[in-house]
Amino acid sequence: MKTRFRALSVLCTLTGLLTLSNSLVVHAQAEPFGAAVIIIELTDNDIELQVFADAFDWKRLQIFDPNDRRVFGTNARRRLRRQGGMSEMAFASEPSHYLNEEDDYDVEVEDFLRRWPAGNYTFEAERVDELAPLSSAAQLSHVLAGIPEVTAPEEDAVVPFDQPLLIAWDAVTEQYTGEDGTLPTFGDGTATIIEYQVIVNQEEPARAEPWIDGGTRRALINVPGDVTQIEIPVEALEPDATYEIEILAIEASGNSSIGVLPFSTTSE
Repeated sequence: MKTRFRALSVLCTLTGLLTLSNSLVVHAQAEPFGAAVIIIELTDNDIELQVFADAFDWKRLQIFDPNDRRVFGTNARRRLRRQGGMSEMAFASEPSHYLNEEDDYDVEVEDFLRRWPAGNYTFEAERVDELAPLSSAAQLSHVLAGIPEVTAPEEDAVVPFDQPLLIAWDAVTEQYTGEDGTLPTFGDGTATIIEYQVIVNQEEPARAEPWIDGGTRRALINVPGDVTQIEIPVEALEPDATYEIEILAIEASGNSSIGVLPFSTTSE
């Protein structure tokens, strides 16, 4: 099962300062969010929207689509507001397609892109204590990179736990066109990968202290877009454990496509 919000660690630069809508009480000129991000994350069996907002002292947040329709809103109330409001928030839409409906997956991707039109999404926030409101535009792109193919280790391989692990994948250069190659691409059909993110999730045995960072122990590293292999140190592996490799191809649009491969380690 893939981990959410990984790709949000990628820099998605904010540009522009938009006029606040009448939904906010304007006390002063609006200031930009520290970060306002809206991207798409794609695997071979699900697609979801991911949103991240970062700013200090806000008590109300709203997001509007390119047609100025509100698609999200939340408020800090009572003791949370009295404490000083909120600073950051991240969420993802529930994946709307799973592998047991694979024949319909390309249709679901097309439906998803229609549901979430490309363009500028406006993030607006009211702040506590009469501080200046916040407003930023985050661009959602429909440019999706092809899903990375992991070439090493082999799928379901059993690797020595006491040796470094070489992870390799094919470079992603084209946009995602679906299982049958008929989904539309944008521009000339190429994808510009700015980074790959490599994640090694230990599935079993599960971590005994899940409050540290969930029940899965993981190793994570980002590498430049021209790198297609990395060596995981032996210290990251345990004997007689099962793992899942995830390779995220992070496109210049901020969208990420994920290739997954399971493997396990020897007991001795």
